[in-house]
Amino acid sequence: MIIKKILLFIIVTFPYTLYSQSDSAVKPLYEVNVSKNLLGTVIEAKVINEDVNKAKTALYQAFKEIERIDSVYNLYQKNSPINLLNKYAGINTQQVPFETFQLIKRAIEYSKKYEQLFDITIGPITDVWGFNSDKEIKIPSKHILDSLLKLVDYRNIILNEKDTSVYLSNKGMMLDLGGIAKGFAVDRASAVLKELGINNFLINAGGDICVSGKNSKNDLWSIGIKHPRKTDSLLASFKATNTCIATSGDYERYADINGKRYHHILYPNTGMPGWKSQSVTVLFSTTEEATILAKYIFLLGHEIFEKLSSALKVKYFIVDDKGKINYSKSLLKENSLNISDRK
Repeated sequence: MIIKKILLFIIVTFPYTLYSQSDSAVKPLYEVNVSKNLLGTVIEAKVINEDVNKAKTALYQAFKEIERIDSVYNLYQKNSPINLLNKYAGINTQQVPFETFQLIKRAIEYSKKYEQLFDITIGPITDVWGFNSDKEIKIPSKHILDSLLKLVDYRNIILNEKDTSVYLSNKGMMLDLGGIAKGFAVDRASAVLKELGINNFLINAGGDICVSGKNSKNDLWSIGIKHPRKTDSLLASFKATNTCIATSGDYERYADINGKRYHHILYPNTGMPGWKSQSVTVLFSTTEEATILAKYIFLLGHEIFEKLSSALKVKYFIVDDKGKINYSKSLLKENSLNISDRK
């Protein structure tokens, strides 16, 4: 049962006490930590609350929600809505739950907004590379890529608002919501915690993060940015609260083949990895859109993005293809950015 799996990973500590301004009453606060493998990564959460049982219950409910999302949006989960859409691509329409319909609809809007550098129909490409499974990562031949790229086009997703049905217009099309579902899950888990009265927490799903309130030291949360070439050390850190953070890096899922790094952040129009960045971290209002924005900037590259950054008004930290660091002034001033390793 899920509760057994979750409770095995619960750690409770007694980090500090809080004094009421009105009567100086001492209120001990507990830090409850939970971690679990879901959505193809390790999901970690920290909650700070004076009621340890309330914290445990809230985290249990939040992880139940993440587990539900994992089952719905896993394209390899038999008879999941996404699995069935892919199975019947080019054959017939499939009615999907309202939530799934809305997520696909938002994904299409993101494709339009971010110049088609995000496209959930990229499934055939990520699958042939081996990024979505335990298969060995191999470079597909140009012939295979060219044939599969014909299936990648979000405009071939046909939506029917009346009955929340979806039709993939070409056989062989494959939706891959991995680029949006993880961020969506973090947002939903955060909403569950807030609905249950938890306001001080951090949720981290493999670099897709949401923070609220303060940490165990009654301070803003400290967020570390991994060094893309020294992944056991931090390149930088900053302070944050009541915001969402996402990082896209070429060190997450990759293979070194003939001296070159091939990773999972792919151009939808070529099926090849982006070479303009090593790592991109952004802060945004939702984790869902932050994950997409980080990938968009990663593929776009710093030089082009710099011309757009003032209009987008996003805080960012970019490591370009040569390892050069670029960041927004607002991240430095408002979030106490500290760069610990420039080499």
